[in-house]
Amino acid sequence: MKRDQLSKAGWILLLGIGLGVLADAQERRVINPKNFKPHGRPYSSSILVGDTLYVSGQGSRDADGKLPETFEAQVRQSLQNVRDILQGGGMDFENMVWMTIYLSDLSHYEVMNKVYWEMIGKNPPARTVLGIADLPAGNKVEINCIAVTDAGSKKTVWPSGWKQSPNTDPPAILAKDVLYLSAQGSRNPQTGNHPEGYPAQVKQALENVGEVLKAGGMTHKNVVWVNPYLDNFKQYEEMNRVYESFFEFGNTPGRGTIEVVQLPGQNHIVLSCIAGADVAKRKAVKPRNMPPSPTASPGILYGDTLYLSAKSGFIPGQGIVTPDFELQLRQTMRNLLDGLEEAGMDFTDVVSCTVYLKDMRDYDKMNNLYRAFFKDIFPARTTLQQSLDGETKTEEQISVIAVRKAKA
Repeated sequence: MKRDQLSKAGWILLLGIGLGVLADAQERRVINPKNFKPHGRPYSSSILVGDTLYVSGQGSRDADGKLPETFEAQVRQSLQNVRDILQGGGMDFENMVWMTIYLSDLSHYEVMNKVYWEMIGKNPPARTVLGIADLPAGNKVEINCIAVTDAGSKKTVWPSGWKQSPNTDPPAILAKDVLYLSAQGSRNPQTGNHPEGYPAQVKQALENVGEVLKAGGMTHKNVVWVNPYLDNFKQYEEMNRVYESFFEFGNTPGRGTIEVVQLPGQNHIVLSCIAGADVAKRKAVKPRNMPPSPTASPGILYGDTLYLSAKSGFIPGQGIVTPDFELQLRQTMRNLLDGLEEAGMDFTDVVSCTVYLKDMRDYDKMNNLYRAFFKDIFPARTTLQQSLDGETKTEEQISVIAVRKAKA
């Protein structure tokens, strides 16, 4: 072969390799269980992007739509549904790093926990358990999670002096450079007691987060996403006054503050967080119509992953201006798109979504409009009615995680 032909062949080979890498970088796949039956609803069973799998909330109905009779059997089926999806992607429970369990009646907590520890194995994820108002399709339990393809990349993180015992959630899981925290409440890990007074409880919960971060070689500056779950939204401002003292103004994590019906362990607040080890990869995303906040950035971009704060149907500078559910939902999606576009993304980059409804009776109405905003691949999704609130004007809230596609 002549030199110019060899050179040309070499460039073609290199171009082919480059395009192959680019295709891998762009690729996101829907992962379904082997027994999957199409349902026509606007969400995917799970989305695999890179080495991270985002799993939709899984209720208790089996592949044929049958709901087991007892709550214990329902928990088993819910966990099995999660496992079926993981196995569809060549994974299992040991690959999970972050999990949330929603119970429509927290009095079932002990039964759920018994089944959980029987099934989950010896390498459990960080976990949050919430008592909420309602779930779709008559479910009493729903479970979502994030998993990584390489279970060997997981590392359990325990602060020094924190008690380790069987059937105890790890305070956090470190997967490569991302730290996933179990819900941290207000119980003092040394004394086992809750402080007196709500501000002291918020402070203790944030200090517990700080201890977990420290054990993972990080601080509050590394946090990219926080979900403060409160059992009384009237304490929102009181919580904020303490919360904002732990973070830098204008560079706070993305956040979704959610009122729930009840929290385990006599907590009135718990914090569920994700942090990134490399602060150089962390950037606050601030659309021009949303001013800096002492409590929440519109979103945080960590590498190519965007963690957007929960958005509702407010018009920036004016608040909620209509009681109409569909108009609020359209504005919510516009607010989310503002954050996505500021990071160079759009709805096709969204991989995971949580929809909080004020009333589960709006579920079908939400689905019909929600599907119009996504093309080709629907993200993984969890939908719930989080509380029994009848006072606020907000009919729905949505938070998302998006991963930027590689550009040619």
